[in-house]
Amino acid sequence: MMKVILKEDVPNLGVVGDLVSVRDGYGRNYLIPQGKAVFASVRSVGELDHQKRLAAHRRAQATAEANKSKSAIEQMQVVMQAKVAPPQMNDDGELVQEKLQRLFGTITNRDIAKVLRDSGVKADHRRVTLVDTIRTVGKYVAKVRLDGGVEAKLPFWVIPEGAADVEAEKKRVEAAQEAAKKEREEAAAREAAAAVAASAAMAAEEREPTDDDEDSFGSDED
Repeated sequence: MMKVILKEDVPNLGVVGDLVSVRDGYGRNYLIPQGKAVFASVRSVGELDHQKRLAAHRRAQATAEANKSKSAIEQMQVVMQAKVAPPQMNDDGELVQEKLQRLFGTITNRDIAKVLRDSGVKADHRRVTLVDTIRTVGKYVAKVRLDGGVEAKLPFWVIPEGAADVEAEKKRVEAAQEAAKKEREEAAAREAAAAVAASAAMAAEEREPTDDDEDSFGSDED
């Protein structure tokens, strides 16, 4: 084992300025040649505090920038217009009136990252997480991981492409989304109640004596 001082953050090992112990081969063949660390000599150990102060300063700057980006992101009013699928037909050939129009395809984290970049916010799609899978119009939230452990939440709307009144359409899809959610919750409650009732009925049938049971009781008395 050997001791080295990290010159940059190394995942699962440490951050800039840390004094760490590593295997000789890892240190000599990778960390030091790649410029990620230096030997922990008397001189380099003496520079350790200086490196840590610089690293702390850079992290503070990164966190400050991330908080500015967080504020900017959470104040955005993002509306994405997307192509919607035509209404489906039932078995009778009648159009089914859907509360939430389905999309052609889905909205992905890459789409959100592009919106952020177009708005002047640096964002890699790998740092964007969608709370829901987006297959219909509605209001959604994306989580954006920024530097320094800062996380921003971006609310956004998905509405049909070519909507004439964007604000009215935002309200319409949001109301439809809430109505659909309420319907799902009510359906789930009905299913749960039906399951409880069925279970209670089965338990009652098991407790109720049958004719065979009564005959067996009678034969015992004889």
